[in-house]
Amino acid sequence: MEAVIRAEHVSKKFRLYFDRPLTLKERIVRGGKGDFKEFYALKDVSFEIKKGSTVGLIGQNGSGKSTMLKIINRTMFPDAGMVSIEGKVASLIELGAGFHPELSGRENIYTNATIFGITKEEIEKRIPDIIRFSELEEFIDNPIRTYSSGMYARLAFAVAIHVDADILLVDEILGVGDLNFQAKCANKIYDMKKQGTTILVVTHDMGTIDRLCDYGIWLDHGEKLDEGEPRYIQNRYLEFMAGEQDTRKKLEKDTQSKPQEKADEENADRIALDQITHLGEHFGTGDMLITAVEVLDEKGVDKRSFQSGENVRVVVSYRTQADAEQLRVNIGLEIRSKNGVYVYGINTRRDGSEGLPVKESGTIEIELSKLPLAEGTYTIGVALGNQEESVSYDHYDKLAEIKIFSANAAMGVVDLKHRFWMDSREV
Repeated sequence: MEAVIRAEHVSKKFRLYFDRPLTLKERIVRGGKGDFKEFYALKDVSFEIKKGSTVGLIGQNGSGKSTMLKIINRTMFPDAGMVSIEGKVASLIELGAGFHPELSGRENIYTNATIFGITKEEIEKRIPDIIRFSELEEFIDNPIRTYSSGMYARLAFAVAIHVDADILLVDEILGVGDLNFQAKCANKIYDMKKQGTTILVVTHDMGTIDRLCDYGIWLDHGEKLDEGEPRYIQNRYLEFMAGEQDTRKKLEKDTQSKPQEKADEENADRIALDQITHLGEHFGTGDMLITAVEVLDEKGVDKRSFQSGENVRVVVSYRTQADAEQLRVNIGLEIRSKNGVYVYGINTRRDGSEGLPVKESGTIEIELSKLPLAEGTYTIGVALGNQEESVSYDHYDKLAEIKIFSANAAMGVVDLKHRFWMDSREV
């Protein structure tokens, strides 16, 4: 199958200025520039993306993923190497680039679609579908300076996905509009994949790599470390991130002075360990490490959207760094709403279990039967600690995020079975 995107030895460097000259004399003496150092956002990166494939770019913050997308999108150019593209590109990187605040939504559809190379006649045919998808019929002839940020992004997204692009560039998972609109956007991207559109997506979500992508490319500090099948790249990345955490923990211990060692050991469970960035903020001693998470439906499919009342199974992979034979673990689960309301919490100790034995590596499964959450976005946290709940080995308060949909219009965080009666008759 032919390659539609080909990156050949691409490099891009930037300057970081430490002390810009402020006075006229300083500018003359220093030639108008302050002290700086150069760093490579991308360094000799090469890869090919085949027609009709969906490829995920993964890596830590600062690894060069977004820079690569901007070079492919022609909003930035490499200092060395080249990128060749075959086909029309639609970008979901900077939604609304080219919108004019004084023009109406309808007028901006024309101008924005023109940027994508669509003729006026083609725009006329597509404009009803664009407006319908954006759900902005009532506001479409108002100046977009009057739009909220969500309305602005919805209109831009609607334009971008209706230009019949051969290649779609997506920077991170989109959070456009309300939950129903986000689901519609996600479904549209999946439809484009089925129709043969080539998709390149930047993400930290390993679940997205598994569900959406056919191939993964791993960047780190501007260099390509590896590429291959999604599960292979995911496992390599998680192993690497766990190793980064090991190195940081060792350096922290080596740099501590002798008088502080006892106090540091007593407070080790409070040391923030933030190297596994794609899973969110966490803390713990590091005796056990959470390395991956899946949120499964009744068919065993890993996904992040569920209907209220569905059975949900959280599967956590772990590995130990201390002596596994000496460790016993208390497993905790917590659920919070998007705005931080504590919905539910439980652990194996409160369930009546003694400390559970562990292996050098393994999995933990937590089943949530007929999850009765109201419609909304929720985070799932998982904690691994000792039986006394005094020490955390590894604790993520936001290990995964899920969206719940419901036919019920209930408010709050729980979707309770209910019936209304009036004058002895059911309403």
